[in-house]
Amino acid sequence: MLIGIDGRYAEGDLVGVGKYIHFLIRALAKRDIECLLFYSRKPKFKIQGENVRSIILPAPNRYYFEQVALPFALNKYKVDLYHAMGNIGVPLFCSVPAILTIHDLIPLEIGDYFCYSPASFLSKLSYNLRLRSSLFKADKIVAVSKYTKEQLFKKLHISSNKIRVIYSGPTSLKDGGKLPTKLVGMKYVLNHGGIDIRKNIHRLIEAFASVHINHTEIKLVITGENKIMQEKLNDLIAKLKLGSFVIFTGYVDDKTLTTIIKKAILICYPTLSEGFGFPVLEGFGAGIPVISSNVSAIPEIAGEAALLINPESPDSISKAIEKILSNPRLVNSMISKGKRTYNKFNWEKSADEYIDLYNSIK
Repeated sequence: MLIGIDGRYAEGDLVGVGKYIHFLIRALAKRDIECLLFYSRKPKFKIQGENVRSIILPAPNRYYFEQVALPFALNKYKVDLYHAMGNIGVPLFCSVPAILTIHDLIPLEIGDYFCYSPASFLSKLSYNLRLRSSLFKADKIVAVSKYTKEQLFKKLHISSNKIRVIYSGPTSLKDGGKLPTKLVGMKYVLNHGGIDIRKNIHRLIEAFASVHINHTEIKLVITGENKIMQEKLNDLIAKLKLGSFVIFTGYVDDKTLTTIIKKAILICYPTLSEGFGFPVLEGFGAGIPVISSNVSAIPEIAGEAALLINPESPDSISKAIEKILSNPRLVNSMISKGKRTYNKFNWEKSADEYIDLYNSIK
């Protein structure tokens, strides 16, 4: 079976959906599924494998790629089934059966999600049109959590019969990375989910300011890049007089990130909304206690292994941090539960369920 795959989310630095594509493709290829990835440009990290091929479809914009270049390529390369893995991307004139993976509907959940876009109204309109047309054209929709499935029904009235929940596996931790020099010898709380309006970084910083009063030896480390948002966060840090106690690392590669995670005293991820929650599982896998939100898909994925807080309350966040810092027995319990939870998710199981779905509609 030849599966055509939209690989655009895996063209640049691998975060979120890009990691999902890499891990799932590798697992599918091991099961003799032939994967043909369509890119709009040369990927930074090419997916390697005996059953993996890549095709670059040059296009002046995303709309031409999806509606013109992609349908032509699906016919040219005699693809049996097309899988759009990043919330959108099913052509209106798709000539083969199509599956669409929905990771989340966060732009519909957070009212001002597009406020940092240079053309917020057009960005919102484009997202809605592409999402709804892809949902309409897809033969089957995969939700990465029960929460995402519920949101598809609640916000877009998608029939549950069209949706199948298939959990992702965890992103693997890669040893061999060096801890950035500015973090050597430091005790720090880590947030490594990226900088985005839904990641709730400003409330985390406010909560950390309260913790800092009694724990001046601890710093807050935030990974990821977002120049526009970071300017406002720096203003908040200055206002709270935290100075060098909050450290932004920028983007870091997987090996470096693994080392940063493993050296943290705890992970605090007070996201406002999440379709799955890779950072939570990464903390579990590294044996680090995790604080995260009591909303969206986080309780479903984390279970009792994380300390869950109200993400809209800096006081709730700071109290959870204090609780972990002062209770070694709680930390040990959380680490044990986290490892058990981490082991419940794996890409081999995900790949088997996707293949079963492919076979049901080909």
